[in-house]
Amino acid sequence: MAIQLGCFTRPWNDYTWEEFLAGAAEAGYECVGTMRLGKEWMVADEVPMNVIRQRRAEVEEAGLMPSTCLASFPFDAGPEKAEAGLRAFIDAVAAFGAPYLLHCGTARGPSAELFYDTMAACCDYAEDQGVMLTLKPHGGITCTGADLLYALERIDHDNFGIYYDPGNIVHYKGLDPVNELQVVADYVVGMCIKDSLGELEGVNILPGTGVVDFEGVFEVLLDAGFDGPLVVECLGGETLEEVNEAAAKTHAFLTELTS
Repeated sequence: MAIQLGCFTRPWNDYTWEEFLAGAAEAGYECVGTMRLGKEWMVADEVPMNVIRQRRAEVEEAGLMPSTCLASFPFDAGPEKAEAGLRAFIDAVAAFGAPYLLHCGTARGPSAELFYDTMAACCDYAEDQGVMLTLKPHGGITCTGADLLYALERIDHDNFGIYYDPGNIVHYKGLDPVNELQVVADYVVGMCIKDSLGELEGVNILPGTGVVDFEGVFEVLLDAGFDGPLVVECLGGETLEEVNEAAAKTHAFLTELTS
């Protein structure tokens, strides 16, 4: 697989699904990732399958491809319901045609073991559906490269990988995303493109204008043979025109870094 450039729905949170697809396509991206759009999940176990399949068709009609879907599953109802919830989300992601399901992990403490156990229990099922389970840095059990490496060792399955997020490495603990990446670079299957202004500072900014050393990140990533999706999570911008302009600038920025 060659490197693919994409956008998540997040930068278009104040706009429509149709405006998101049009903006991503016009900016030159190849693929899309889903989170919530406003308060609504675009792809989730709670979304009817016919709606998910319609959204997949709309992605393809826009000249784009499904890539990565943010997911969640219940942590407060015990292991059986947690596993059932994740399997249902996997079904939704598979119906959308996305090869990656992305999770943010959980807090340290009792829920961590449930998270690892549930992900491990669903790796085979996800693989059968053509979906890879992935984990991104997002605080809690995923603050550092060592945390991500522990998750890899704990889950221990070829259908589980790391979806790196350099902005969150800075945001949650003020760490150097280049240093933390070196620990897990061989296991990174995708990356959220996100910058940061510093620890616990803003991330809703144009990539390349914060403190993340993207040149250093890509040097490590490409040296490790990375060839997965790079999906933009944050862009900044207030109006639709500003978001779309930032999307185009970021596409050019990423193209230069990866060429």
